[in-house]
Amino acid sequence: MPEIIGNLHLHTTASDGAGTHDEVASAAARAGLDFIVYTDHNTWVDGVEGWYQDAATGRSILRLMGQEINDQRLDPELNHMLCHFISHDLNGAAADPQRLIDTVNQAGGLCFLAHPLERPGLRAAAETYPWISWDICGYTGIELWNAMTDVKWRLRTLWPRAVAGAYLPQWVLTAPFPEVLAKWDELLATGQKVVAIGGSDAHAMSFSLGPLTRTVYPYEYLFKAVNTHLILSEGLSHDTQQAQQQIYQALSAGHCFIGNSLIPSPRGFEFTAQSGSTGAMMGDTLILQDAVELRATSPQPALLRLIQDGRCVAQQVGTELTWHSRRPGVFRVEAYRQYWGELRGWVFTNPIYVRAA
Repeated sequence: MPEIIGNLHLHTTASDGAGTHDEVASAAARAGLDFIVYTDHNTWVDGVEGWYQDAATGRSILRLMGQEINDQRLDPELNHMLCHFISHDLNGAAADPQRLIDTVNQAGGLCFLAHPLERPGLRAAAETYPWISWDICGYTGIELWNAMTDVKWRLRTLWPRAVAGAYLPQWVLTAPFPEVLAKWDELLATGQKVVAIGGSDAHAMSFSLGPLTRTVYPYEYLFKAVNTHLILSEGLSHDTQQAQQQIYQALSAGHCFIGNSLIPSPRGFEFTAQSGSTGAMMGDTLILQDAVELRATSPQPALLRLIQDGRCVAQQVGTELTWHSRRPGVFRVEAYRQYWGELRGWVFTNPIYVRAA
């Protein structure tokens, strides 16, 4: 089945990013992405959506418009939500998270809780913006891995972390925080479907330390790192509206996984299940018929871990992991690889929901 890669969380000069819409799209094309969603803070821009052809590479990339919405009157500004597949400004609903979710759903969009749990960074990055209003329902999912949240935690001391990380970015990105993975498993345990995505949260800001000034984690670098891989039923259409609908369907169904392409690309990673004559892929619900076979297949050797209801039930180093179970549960896969002397997160799949008959 066709696989496409996109970034679902990024910022431009329309809010607090350093690049224009075209500059960001060009960086995404150079990084090899198939689509991006602009998510500027509480800002809506018309006339940007559609296919964009990068002059330098000749590659075409689909540009979609969304928003990152939060109540700007709060101090600190908590409860950030990524709103995708909407067609107008939703800033007026920012003060009430449940109303915002309902408004997105009524508009035919999808909404994800952005960087739901954060850790403090250095100086200006010491402030955190977690999600705190958990008495909500109807949201699509959560941003499981936010690259810049990961970065600011890793660079939380000036020396050697911040200086080394600014000049050796390969040393920094690790994995989703364990507490975010645990929160996701907790939400899944309630019986609800919670789609996990990954995003860069790219801003491409420059920072100075004495005579040194450096753009820390530019767009193109981050677009080569944490992204969301979608599995489509057929190739991505060249028609903007049809392509948008294909992306919407894959995301809403959870037919996707989060991948870090720095170590190297996990394109081709698969997680499937079979029970009786019925098969399923990540995001699907499968009715248990006596037993279920779960299989993870990797394009590169990795530490593969099968998680059932928040607990690791099997792990294997290699390119394939197969597990048989006679019990229902929520099954997902994590994959880790060595990179720059450290075991790093590589792939985090959405679950297969195995239900009792």
